[in-house]
Amino acid sequence: MIESGSHTPGIDPAWFELRAGTAMRWEQPDKALEGLIGDYFIFDSEGPESIGASEWMLPNWPTIRLVLAENPMTIEAPDWRWSPLPEAGFYGPTSRIMKHISDGGVTVGVSMTPAGVARLFDIDLSLYRDRMVRLQSLLPVGCEALVAELRASDRGPAVKSILDRFFLAQMKLPHPAEAQIIALNRLLLDENFQNVRELSRALELPIHSLARLACKRFGYPPKILLTRTRFLRSLIALKQAGTARGYSVIDEAYTDASHFLRDSERFLGMTTRRFLKLDTPFLDAILRARQLILGTATPTLGPAIYREQVPED
Repeated sequence: MIESGSHTPGIDPAWFELRAGTAMRWEQPDKALEGLIGDYFIFDSEGPESIGASEWMLPNWPTIRLVLAENPMTIEAPDWRWSPLPEAGFYGPTSRIMKHISDGGVTVGVSMTPAGVARLFDIDLSLYRDRMVRLQSLLPVGCEALVAELRASDRGPAVKSILDRFFLAQMKLPHPAEAQIIALNRLLLDENFQNVRELSRALELPIHSLARLACKRFGYPPKILLTRTRFLRSLIALKQAGTARGYSVIDEAYTDASHFLRDSERFLGMTTRRFLKLDTPFLDAILRARQLILGTATPTLGPAIYREQVPED
């Protein structure tokens, strides 16, 4: 298997609390890619317990996944199933949990931000929400060479420099709407903003213009983006706090438990209590490792740099 860990100084992979037969790495992208790429990740597993292993994937921003495993992998969503996964795939933004099924092997991933997608592809993300396409359809030049270089590498510590080099070359020029995209992304992460009108006023955009920006560059209308962020913030707080504290740790914007339970059905397809009772060892390790290394447990609540105070002019 690959060597678990990170190039980030001071990280002990024992803190990930991985089960035997599994490994992962999390890397911060080059500083020039901050705010465009949330992270690089590498997952690996082997041995009898990896055969037919399944794990849940939380709703997310767009992701590039490069499957280097010899055995096929599958992703199941409420309305579709993709099997086997392509060697190189672009996964659009998602609003429901999905199940990942594999028989072991290495996967390399790149968590994109909406600003990063605009700079790399300049596509309408509403056309890719809750679906996947082959990466070659969006990035015909360089995709095969990237996969070949990753296959020839150690698939572990060497991956960060390969990905940095590739994306630095591909993402040199800012998108014209980049500042506006980042501004909206920052507001979505700010717990003080709870409704579409507040976003509209802060961005000085008419509501119809805000809706157009959100759908095209983020994949969903602004209300869904706000709701998804609020729910994931609450779900992860519950996971980290344990069930003993009940709903006391959920976002203050939830008016009552029934409000939270409606969102749980919307994004999880089940009650939160049922989801928290599921055995999710790899997902739990992901949340721990990502919080330690990237500052947020899931890409949807980041990147952490967006949470920093914007310097005044």
